[in-house]
Amino acid sequence: MRRILILLASFFLALGAAFAQGSQGGAITGTITDSAGALMPGVRIEAKNTATEALFQVASSATGTYTLTQLPAGTYQISVSLPGFKQYVRTGIAVLEAQIIRIDIAMMMLSSDEILTNDSVIQLLKAGIPEDLIIAKIRDSRHIFDLSVQGLVALKEGGVSDRLMRFLMDTTKPPEVKTIAAVTPPPQAPPAAPVAPKEPPKAAEPPAAKSDPGFPEEAGVYLKSGKQWVEIEPEVVVWQTGGTLKRFATAGIVQGDVNGRIKGVHSATPVKTPAEFLIVAPEGVTLAEYQLIHLRELRDAREFRTVTGGLFSASGGATRDAIPFEGTKVLSRTFSVILSALEEGEYGFLPATGGGSPTSSSNVGKMYTFQVNKGLRQ
Repeated sequence: MRRILILLASFFLALGAAFAQGSQGGAITGTITDSAGALMPGVRIEAKNTATEALFQVASSATGTYTLTQLPAGTYQISVSLPGFKQYVRTGIAVLEAQIIRIDIAMMMLSSDEILTNDSVIQLLKAGIPEDLIIAKIRDSRHIFDLSVQGLVALKEGGVSDRLMRFLMDTTKPPEVKTIAAVTPPPQAPPAAPVAPKEPPKAAEPPAAKSDPGFPEEAGVYLKSGKQWVEIEPEVVVWQTGGTLKRFATAGIVQGDVNGRIKGVHSATPVKTPAEFLIVAPEGVTLAEYQLIHLRELRDAREFRTVTGGLFSASGGATRDAIPFEGTKVLSRTFSVILSALEEGEYGFLPATGGGSPTSSSNVGKMYTFQVNKGLRQ
């Protein structure tokens, strides 16, 4: 009987200790996103007790959330290491008994000078990065993939799925088509040469250029300042595709959206309205192929919609953020555009050509941006 009482006492003491230990545990929770604010699933978060060096790990859920539970009271350091991103480290996090602390983590991509290769893709897969995150990383980075027979075999042996290899092939092929399309207009010029003597109006254009030496000849967009034309330096546009999971889940029936994204909240070119612009188009390009876009300001960038996805197809053109405008032709490739009724905000002229396309895998383009501030309006 005495032995039974001793066993029961030991059992209840152990049960009480376990209950006390469970009730004293704290927790750290939050979400993990990339620099663009997109949720990142499957990312491992590590918390280390700086006094005992005990480690606690958890992976983010499909919605990008994470929770580290049963943390003994103490001071912790949180860290996240992910290929293609800067390491995230936060120290001095004090966790008390039964306390829940929220810490949202924003991962920053490495320098845009980074170039992804076959080995980079295999390395990301071996690190446990989901394919959708790898695809997003490829879209936002420069890349050179070896898609020869040997390269494809190496990718297959490295664990790359057929779906991901098809994406790499689609990413690599369209730039070649883009190059052919860009070279197509110049051959149209030679047939026009024999016809030129038969069309007197064309002979009158060179004197017009000489009579007004203030007109620039190099293709681009210019802003009139006094009696001079000041060239607007183009900014890089990064095309980003949304709805990737939706498009793959529906086998391409529902297409994704494509957004243009420019780093920085403001353009370096302030404009006082009314303002006169001069668009000098490349050979074979008309004014109708340019779009005036009202940019949406984000925390650290500007963005606009270029392609809207739907059932079976995607409609191109930045119709959601485009602003109608008109221009006057002053020379064969030169157009004068006067803007007088623009609201305060960020804008840009989006050319039809010039590197990158929102509907191809070439992930960069250019835009001639400017800003209209309330203090600069007449």
